[in-house]
Amino acid sequence: MIKQVLKFLFAGGLLYWLFSKGKLDFSLIGRSLDHKMEWVLCIVFLLSSVFITTYRWKTILETKSSHPFRFFSVLKLTWIGLMFNTVLPGAVTGDLIKLVYARNIDKSLDKTFLITSVAMDRILGLFGLLTLLGISSIFNYGELSSTSPELSKLIQFNFLLTFGMIVFLVILFLPLSAQENIKQLVSKLPVIKNHAVKTLEQVWLIGKNRKMILMAIFVSVFCHIFNIMAFWTLVKPFFTHELPTRYAFSFIPIGFLTVALPISPAGLGVGHAMFDKLFSFFGIMNGASLFNFYFISNVFINLFGIFPYLAHKEKTPLNLEA
Repeated sequence: MIKQVLKFLFAGGLLYWLFSKGKLDFSLIGRSLDHKMEWVLCIVFLLSSVFITTYRWKTILETKSSHPFRFFSVLKLTWIGLMFNTVLPGAVTGDLIKLVYARNIDKSLDKTFLITSVAMDRILGLFGLLTLLGISSIFNYGELSSTSPELSKLIQFNFLLTFGMIVFLVILFLPLSAQENIKQLVSKLPVIKNHAVKTLEQVWLIGKNRKMILMAIFVSVFCHIFNIMAFWTLVKPFFTHELPTRYAFSFIPIGFLTVALPISPAGLGVGHAMFDKLFSFFGIMNGASLFNFYFISNVFINLFGIFPYLAHKEKTPLNLEA
């Protein structure tokens, strides 16, 4: 409870600092209601992202299951996780909670695999974001790096993140002989050796299905395109000057990575501060206020998870068999 309180205080402190510096203008929220079509498009984009996320996790689960799962049953679990990600600090807490409700989805799926499936779902989602970030940075490198030294450093950081993703994929697709050598090394670790070896085995079990991995990264790219377009659709009418849409894919993903850090609920405060900085690179000084639009719309969508949660709370665990 102390940690939770500290995280809320940290988020509140950031918001207060931004407001005191004149960087946070809540009046823009009321003005945004005049742009009803933009809000409709934003909700459509965010819902599409939820459906894609559900499909990705469903596909990962089925790599070890003997039968397929019903999409809308997995969707209920996904939405429960999103809801708890919103109301609790950090963006992974809900993943742990949804596993509690998913414990009986298939008796053949052990706890280690279920935990690994959620971790891999997160990782593959991150890889989709980094793929999008890397491609956009390559295409816009010359134009953005010449704008300012800070933007040049940001693009170089994007390339570093993309390189890290490629290294992980190489490890994931290692041949069996190399996997055995790594497991022998890990088995010599004190205390955690058994858990570490078992986790690696589950990761490589999922990684054996290369077609599924590449497909999951591919659909994740579209998932993040929808998220970025949801953000961009709402905030573009409030830019102080024109900013090409293609630039969005070179810096908004960095903000999304920051929001995912488990230091505040749904990125509250942290996301505001980061997007204030990111937009300032392009001469737009109301980035914190603009992030409010995405924050509100995303929380609105995620809180729909309360309905499957309340429906499921009084029942036995969901049966996901098709």
